[in-house]
Amino acid sequence: MRLCANWLPLSPGMTREVAARCEAAGLWGIGIGDSPNYGELYSACTDALGATSSLVVSTSVTNPVTRHWSVHASAVRTLAAAHPGRFRLGFGRGDSAVRTFGLRPASLAGLEDFGRSVAESARAAGVAPFLLVAASGPATARSAGRVADGVIAGVGGDPAALGTIRERAQESRDAAAAPLEIWASMRIAIGRDDDEVRELRRRLVPRAVSASHFAFASTFEGKNVPAEYAGVLAERYAAYDYGSHGRSGATSNATMFADRPDIEDYLLGRFAVVGRADECRARLEELSAHVDGVYLSLLFEDALPQIDRIGAMLA
Repeated sequence: MRLCANWLPLSPGMTREVAARCEAAGLWGIGIGDSPNYGELYSACTDALGATSSLVVSTSVTNPVTRHWSVHASAVRTLAAAHPGRFRLGFGRGDSAVRTFGLRPASLAGLEDFGRSVAESARAAGVAPFLLVAASGPATARSAGRVADGVIAGVGGDPAALGTIRERAQESRDAAAAPLEIWASMRIAIGRDDDEVRELRRRLVPRAVSASHFAFASTFEGKNVPAEYAGVLAERYAAYDYGSHGRSGATSNATMFADRPDIEDYLLGRFAVVGRADECRARLEELSAHVDGVYLSLLFEDALPQIDRIGAMLA
């Protein structure tokens, strides 16, 4: 079971500590987020790589819009050469990091051009890059199959939706190429008792809403969303606040479905792994039958104790 913790770089010191703690806990890797509200992406990746000896570090994820492809290519060449086999470039069309500034996500053609340009630049320098595309729908999955080595599937833990992502990505892939890796993306919080689990579920609601918005806001095609929820989800996503994207606490996103606890429960079940350690382990083992690995987004304010609990769960 390959597990990566997702982290937003609050500070260089915290990034180094989180990366070292992840390695000690037995995690396979760490993903570093690209957000205008946190530290610079590639500096944080350098911090994480320097603080560890075997942990795989990936961007999870960046985009082709806020930097020119040549800037990304330079970082890929440098980090992949300095840490062979330990750096991966994860990228998508652009979500909160793009829309926060009133910019538009990259087109699918732009996404593919970006991937090819970065890969060609790296290979010309003698570096074999590993590219991951964040995809929540069939069209982006097909683009991933043409230019990447793996997919970070933003559809939660639904086996049918994950299967659709795998099928669409693989069908557009060169028959001679190796099969793509498929990674699920989930939020995680491990509680010690029922009271703490209830509190963690409450705190994860806005994170699950943000994940569901990324997954469902553009289309429900191929995503196995219950018909009785689709209309309500589409209506309320129209009021989604990118200024609160991914944040815990009392935000408008956190209360978007406060009058629909059934939808909150559905979103938590689909986009989060939350419970006691044995329950979380069982859920991850179920997921491992459908994917090659799982990115686990932490409650960042509790990152260190949660990493320790993940380590204990794995042990």
